[in-house]
Amino acid sequence: MKTFRVKAVRETDSDLVWQILKTLERKGMIVFEEEKPNMRPKEATPATEEQVQEIIDEAELGPYYSEKEAKKILNL
Repeated sequence: MKTFRVKAVRETDSDLVWQILKTLERKGMIVFEEEKPNMRPKEATPATEEQVQEIIDEAELGPYYSEKEAKKILNL
């Protein structure tokens, strides 16, 4: 089973999206479940400087890029 979060791109389309989803639910193709706050994924914890260095080392970027450039490349 896959879980999706659905957002209507435009506010004007939200009623149409809701009608489609309710139709799929009536046909037994999807199930709506209430999302509980404690079931949401936890926010990511920033990496420590030691972890950042390990990631840069594992990516083998150190010999070719400065630490600042490596962090930018790796989105750290």
